[in-house]
Amino acid sequence: MALIILFLGAGSFKLTSAFSSGLKDKVIVIDPGHGGADPGAQNSGIKEKDLNLDISLRVGKVLESKGCIVILTREVDKDFFLPGFVKGRMAKRVELNSRINIAKENNADLFISVHANSFPKPNSYGMETYYHLKSSNGKALAETIHEQLSLVQPDNKRKAKAGDYYIINQTEVPAVIVEVGFISNPRERKLLLSEDYRNLVANAIGTGVEHYFEVFPMGVRENSPTVTQDIPPSASEKAYKLYFSNDNLEKLVPEDRQIDQSIWPKLDLAQKASLVMSELIQGPQSSNLIPTIAPKTKLLSITTENGLATIDFSRDIRDDFPGGALVESMTIRSIIWSLTQIPGINGVRILVNGEFGDSIGGHILLDRTFTAQLGV
Repeated sequence: MALIILFLGAGSFKLTSAFSSGLKDKVIVIDPGHGGADPGAQNSGIKEKDLNLDISLRVGKVLESKGCIVILTREVDKDFFLPGFVKGRMAKRVELNSRINIAKENNADLFISVHANSFPKPNSYGMETYYHLKSSNGKALAETIHEQLSLVQPDNKRKAKAGDYYIINQTEVPAVIVEVGFISNPRERKLLLSEDYRNLVANAIGTGVEHYFEVFPMGVRENSPTVTQDIPPSASEKAYKLYFSNDNLEKLVPEDRQIDQSIWPKLDLAQKASLVMSELIQGPQSSNLIPTIAPKTKLLSITTENGLATIDFSRDIRDDFPGGALVESMTIRSIIWSLTQIPGINGVRILVNGEFGDSIGGHILLDRTFTAQLGV
């Protein structure tokens, strides 16, 4: 009888061990976004950096309980560079690269960056997940996590989305950004202040990671790209289009501007681009659409050469930015789509106060030429 009990006990142990082997000793890097001198988005006394850290710590505990080796890029409120030594546009690059290098140095299996959203209109709501548009593994991870987050928010209609954010396009392992909600939304902000709700969010992320390894134990064959990008139409003889966000921050919506035939044909490419950007900054005419550029932003210069438009914005486009990866993506796409509809402009470079490689919101570095096909 003792031998039978010992045999059954050993068998039970083996079954339990085999069940948990999908997560056992997996190295998961969790990245609480922002920190130190960079508070991220702010609303009603809440700083995004604090919320990101709190939820990341909870996710870490959930994953450790499942057998994972968890490494946080920060466990306290700190900077990723030495303030005063690294300045300007390089500071953000140094910070993001420091986070990415933690995953590389520890041979991580996954990288999860935790953030929170904010938007000027308080009705925007819902958690989101982002993956790099060329990563099939990232897409699978984002979708499994988002599926679990949707159980926490049954009324959330948002989906996992492709993006071209620096933190996930430079990470060599499957990587996602998880936006845990809008601190600008009163209902969601109240939920995020609750410890019970934060635990639900952390458990959902942890369960999503567990399901990813269960469904894709060998990973996913990489395809390029994972999504088909929309391309804006060219300007017609009678009108051109400006692109603004809809009021739920779900997509860009075109709004027509009539072309003054007495002026438009006489303008060169740079002058046409300047006219389009000036009106984009002024904002939409429809009350159902939301501006994508801070209204105080000034056009310092626009030049065009060999199909490339180089546009230099004042610091206001960055300093008055409301926060959030989604808003930043909307801003950049609205600029690119509004400019590349002009025949003769195929690519756009964005400068901030004369500097190439800066960032509007800290998620996308403006260090390359953007085209309408690029899925930022």
